[in-house]
Amino acid sequence: MAVREMEQYCAEKEIPPLDTVYIGGGTPSTMGGDGTAFLMSRIHRLFTVVPGAETTMEMNPCDMTQDFLEKTKAAGINRISIGIQSFQDKILKKIGRRHTAEEGAQAVRRAWRAGYRNISIDLMYDLPGQTPEDFQKSLKKAVHLPISHLSVYSLIIEDGTPFGRLDRAGRLLRPTEGDSWRMYQTMCRLLPHYGFERYEISSFARRGFQSVHNKKYWTGHSWLGIGPSAVSYMDGQRWKNTPSLPKYMDCLSKGIRPQREEEVLGITERMEEYCFLRLRMTEGLPRKEFQSLFGQAPENWYGQQIQFLIKNGLLEDKENFLKMTPKGMALGNFVFENFIRTES
Repeated sequence: MAVREMEQYCAEKEIPPLDTVYIGGGTPSTMGGDGTAFLMSRIHRLFTVVPGAETTMEMNPCDMTQDFLEKTKAAGINRISIGIQSFQDKILKKIGRRHTAEEGAQAVRRAWRAGYRNISIDLMYDLPGQTPEDFQKSLKKAVHLPISHLSVYSLIIEDGTPFGRLDRAGRLLRPTEGDSWRMYQTMCRLLPHYGFERYEISSFARRGFQSVHNKKYWTGHSWLGIGPSAVSYMDGQRWKNTPSLPKYMDCLSKGIRPQREEEVLGITERMEEYCFLRLRMTEGLPRKEFQSLFGQAPENWYGQQIQFLIKNGLLEDKENFLKMTPKGMALGNFVFENFIRTES
């Protein structure tokens, strides 16, 4: 059905050449090597893919057999993102992961032997039962594997999830605020020591291995999302497909777009998103680009907020960029809240 949706878009309008392709959302590695090869062949048939385009696929360690890795590489996948989350078996069990710590490490090594040279892994901290020592061990295990990129996230409790229900009942044994802060500090100190430079709040990479695709989101480029729940952004419009697989399939079988929500962003929303996304990156918010896009300097819209954040050591004005300080990065959500405008 995803192929049918791609055909629908290509029939309606001309899609610019693709310099990145990202196969994610859930666990796409479950479709296997042959399924990946089929999908990639259709992408190349329907779209113009720039030679050497960064082509990423999310993978689960349990799916990464030698045969699977060889087939995906032959199909054109040149970057993989592996959901490791932790290198501690007790933590993996608590968060419901199927793989063990050793299976995660072996999956990375197997990918390297299969010829992959752009390997990213996901790690998490602030997990139930996790100690700062646990997290440090996971980080040290990660940096000694043949990887080029790390995405590190703290646990976010969502309503309606098993963790959400346990948290409301007071049965989710999360780390203390002090331990969570120690984990964060360890991440900031240890990863650069091993050659992984932070370029975005949650992202660390060796030189030359920043995620080209993800940077498109943070710098306001257009993208086309395919599949249930997929979000697209083009020409100032954003739309989201229905999350229901039956509805998604029914719409496509009738030749109807499977989108559920559509939004045209006004000037206020565009400014807010621009600030949120640009400030996520360590290079910061470029003053000249802001003025070119919105007709005035950032201070004309956010003067008091900017001065407040600078005074409190959360923001710095450096080389014509507004950047979050290390303290600001640690309190990112608070910084972002200051760029929400109440008036249009």
